[in-house]
Parts: sequence; C-alpha cells; structure tokens
Amino acid sequence: MPPDFRSLMLPVRGGACRLWAGQHLPATCTDSLPLLVCHGGPGVPSDYLFPLAELLQRPVIFFDQLGCGRSDRPDPAVQEYSIAASVRDLVEVIDALVANGWMPMRDGRPAYHLYGQSFGGILAFEALTAVSGPQLPRSLTLSNVPSSVPILLEDVAALLADLDGDGSRFDATHVCRATPRPAALLAAYAPGHPGSHWRGVDVIADWCAPERSLVSLDAPVLLLAAEYDFVSLRSMQGWQKLAQQRLVLIPGAAHHVLLERPEAYGAHLETFLNEHEESVINAG
Repeated sequence: MPPDFRSLMLPVRGGACRLWAGQHLPATCTDSLPLLVCHGGPGVPSDYLFPLAELLQRPVIFFDQLGCGRSDRPDPAVQEYSIAASVRDLVEVIDALVANGWMPMRDGRPAYHLYGQSFGGILAFEALTAVSGPQLPRSLTLSNVPSSVPILLEDVAALLADLDGDGSRFDATHVCRATPRPAALLAAYAPGHPGSHWRGVDVIADWCAPERSLVSLDAPVLLLAAEYDFVSLRSMQGWQKLAQQRLVLIPGAAHHVLLERPEAYGAHLETFLNEHEESVINAG
C-alpha cells in the first residue's frame, strides 16, 4: 500500500465483519468530490487500481471487498458471498465513510462519484439500482464492464480459439499488454492477497444487467473500453440503453487499460468527473 494512504477498518454486517478502506488525498488542497472505487474479480483486491490516485486531482477512496486483500475473510459457511451481499456491504461502506468524515454531505446526501472496474462495475451498477441502495452519486464510471457475462464468456471462448487455446498469449493480448507486468497488478495478485472463497468470473457467469434497471437509472455514466479488451464491445451493448451514457474506446490497450495507457485514461476520467461535479440526478 502506498505510504501516503490513510486507512480504516469499516464494520459491516452488524459489526460481524470489517472491510479495509484506504484514502488518498491530492497534494494540493481541492474542493473536488471524492471518487469511490470498486475493484474487480470478484476477489482481486484494490492494489491494481491504486494508480488512479496519482492521475486524479481529487480524493480517491478504495476498499477491499469481503474475502480478499486487507479485509476480513470469513468462511462461506458463516457469511454470504454473492452480488446481493456485496451490494449491501457497499451501502454500509458509504454510510461509514460519511460517518468518518471521508465523504462529504451536500444538500442532505453523500456527495461523491462512483467508479467500478470489471466486476466492480457490476457491483456499482447493482448497488445504484437496488431498492435499498445508496443515494445516487454525482456520476458513475463503468470501466471494462460487461452488461452481459454470458455474451462475454462466448467472446472469450472465441478469442481463445483464435489463439489455439494459448492462455499466455490470451493474457498478453487481451488482459494486459504492458511489459514488464505493472507493479500494481503484481501486487494485487501477490500470494495470499486475492480472495479464495468467491473468486473469478465463474461465480457471476449468468449475470446480465436487468432491462428495468438499465432504463430506470438516470445518472451520467462514463463507459471506458479498450481496443483489445476481452470485455468486448458486444458484451457491453446493454449499457447503450442507459439514459445518460458516453462510451470512450481507448486504442492499443486491453483489460488493464489504466495501467497500459494511464495518461489517456486519467484525462478522460478526470474530464468526465469535472463535468458532473455538481450535477443533480434522480432515480427513474
């Protein structure tokens, strides 16, 4: 973890579990709203997204989901691992961040931007469209996020077939094209750091963004995609039904475009966040 982070352990699930949260503050004072970051996997902790903190001129808040990273790792026989349970945890995280002064209140509601990469985008979307979800953020960013996991798995199978089933070539072409492998990505996958109880795309293999949720979410949404990402544009088509969405396709990069094309990625993200710093949105 970078030395300029400050961290908290946040209680969730009635205090039965604790989730790690880390905050990075920009070098210069700013009134910009914080960005709350949801990592992917499931079960791959926040480390690979830490470079966001250096690219953005605003507070950035990370947290490790239950079962991975620095957070508690209860046995599945004791605590539930699912999208629905993760949504409930995220709502509690937001409440705890407000209570600890990490997230400001404006006009009687938490004032922040929400970001999710890969599975983290599915979590963020599900949270914002849940009946008992958090009050809506100023904006939502979905980075490398499929709207249909079944379509994603079809396209991954086709990409693998094109590479004669060579997993190493698939990884170098469609997961991360940077060489050497970025330190932040290596840190996320360090032995013992990822989760083991609930991990990988197989545990969400049947997920699709519900039609009613797509048409009801009235929020500015930035869709970040990459030219060579295994999360194909076809698997992201459902997001086009969102009322306010903007798609940015970054060339020459794959699933970890943040680590491959950081300057372009950070510029697109910061521009979008600044545009919606004071926007007022409503759930449809």
